[in-house]
Amino acid sequence: MQSIDEEPISPILDDRKNSLAKQIASRPAAHELVEQNVLKDPMVAPSIQAAQQDLRRNQLEDTLDKKLKLRSTRQELVDHHVLLDTTAAPSLQAKQAQLQMNMIEDTLDKKL
Repeated sequence: MQSIDEEPISPILDDRKNSLAKQIASRPAAHELVEQNVLKDPMVAPSIQAAQQDLRRNQLEDTLDKKLKLRSTRQELVDHHVLLDTTAAPSLQAKQAQLQMNMIEDTLDKKL
């Protein structure tokens, strides 16, 4: 009588099963995922969850609109010397500022 071979056909398949078991054992609990906003709270009805999400989005939009209205205009930033008053491309603005500084230095050197 022959004995039954119980060795797995593919050791790779067995490794995958072990890997999956480890991943399942180390996954976070449902309440942790709810706290991290990965899952929605199962204790709240889906219609209420949708209303909450809409409310949060509208509040965020309102806050953003208010802050954008408080933002300084370009001219105010130029007046306060935060931005340069130039029409040069942004990639050329640093070189333009350096050229202006060199021209001022040359003018001062000639006057001295």
